[in-house]
Amino acid sequence: MEHPYIGKTFVFEDGNSIKVTQMKARDEGKVLVTYEIQSGPGIPRRLVMELEEFKSTFGHLFDNNEN
Repeated sequence: MEHPYIGKTFVFEDGNSIKVTQMKARDEGKVLVTYEIQSGPGIPRRLVMELEEFKSTFGHLFDNNEN
């Protein structure tokens, strides 16, 4: 699934980041977003959220982001 969020990363002032890695359409008509949160050194946390919830929570970080 192609979407403008895929591959985008937002880096916060403290160096933490959030990156969208994948989006999948499910049979129920829902779209799931897979994203990674990096806070400090170590392995990033991989999380999944429905697209509408992701947009309402993190959309403002990616809608105007050129990364």
